Amino acid sequence: MKREKSNVKREASDVRQKFTEIFGEEPVAVVRAPGRVNLIGEHTDYNDGYVLPVAIDRSVWVAAASRQDRQVVIHALDFGESV
Repeated sequence: MKREKSNVKREASDVRQKFTEIFGEEPVAVVRAPGRVNLIGEHTDYNDGYVLPVAIDRSVWVAAASRQDRQVVIHALDFGESV
């Protein structure tokens, strides 16, 4: 199943908006890493082994901006918590 481009754009916009709400400024970058599962060959791909990865309809989104206090703050939207 192909993910619609408009959904990805909407999700990126949502992540950007949430970042701004939580941190009080616009992110300098919003990036997405699409998910995959390995049907066979887990942990063998980096040893030149055979694998059968399959794309899934899940993604990890990251929005980032620099801070003046040299702290790294991570907020998980799924859990509503920051560390």
